[in-house]
Amino acid sequence: MKLIVDVAQRYAKMRAHTAAHLLHAQLGAVFSETKQAGSFVDEDYLRLDFAADRALTGEELLEIQKKVNHLIYAALPVENFETSYDEAIKLWAKAFFEDKYGDTVRVVKVDQNISTELCGGTHVSNTKDIGCFVILAQESVASGIKRIVALTWPKVFEYLQEKDQILNSLAEKFSVGQKQVVDKTEKLIKEHESLQNSFGQLQNKLVADMLRWLPNKTNNPELQLVLEIPSDVDFKIALGQVRKIFENQNFLIYTKEWNFALFMQEWSAKTLVQSLGLKWWWNDQLVQGRDPKVATIF
Repeated sequence: MKLIVDVAQRYAKMRAHTAAHLLHAQLGAVFSETKQAGSFVDEDYLRLDFAADRALTGEELLEIQKKVNHLIYAALPVENFETSYDEAIKLWAKAFFEDKYGDTVRVVKVDQNISTELCGGTHVSNTKDIGCFVILAQESVASGIKRIVALTWPKVFEYLQEKDQILNSLAEKFSVGQKQVVDKTEKLIKEHESLQNSFGQLQNKLVADMLRWLPNKTNNPELQLVLEIPSDVDFKIALGQVRKIFENQNFLIYTKEWNFALFMQEWSAKTLVQSLGLKWWWNDQLVQGRDPKVATIF
């Protein structure tokens, strides 16, 4: 049987693996006490789990990404050699699974003081061979454990192409250049918020006007007002407007879909709602619920 190494796949994993070492080194500059908590390396793809008491900020992620790329462009030598475990520790090599190492260990070293780790995996011989590096995401894996997902060349190029296509599509839809997409988006968001606010005000006014014309169906001495709210009216808005317009009155509002709200000014609404046999929740003065009996009581 003859085994053949997939060279392209091997080099893709080498790029990602060495990039993981560079990333880990830069994380150590932010979290001095951090420690690798696991990793996964595939073809130009890597995940690195590390101990941290907080998530990295957006600015910190960008700075780490920039520094890793600077190390790549610096074309730094990557060497690996075997030595004793004790000698490796004297070289300040990072060891993550102390109980699994034998007397002889393999050290992977990037330049003189960038990164030194005990590692049995395969690596590029120079950081320039990684091509480039981009962070895709930061995730929370467990309490005190964060994860960074990243790509190396050529998947970085594919990722940037995809982002560029999205940006182009947005630019075309907004009829602006790519650099104006953010400004245009912020402008549209503000316009949308303004329209929402105007719509909300109009909706509240229409509901308030409608409430004044609804017939009062009360037949209970404790309630000054009982209103059946049309199904197409926002119940939450209706409740707010009833409380505003009829602020000194005890009231019950309900819909044909059995939603109701009962407000009592001076004594417990719970007592009345219980006497009416309705299912409810909330507090002493205002109770809400959904019960088919509400449409038949008044």
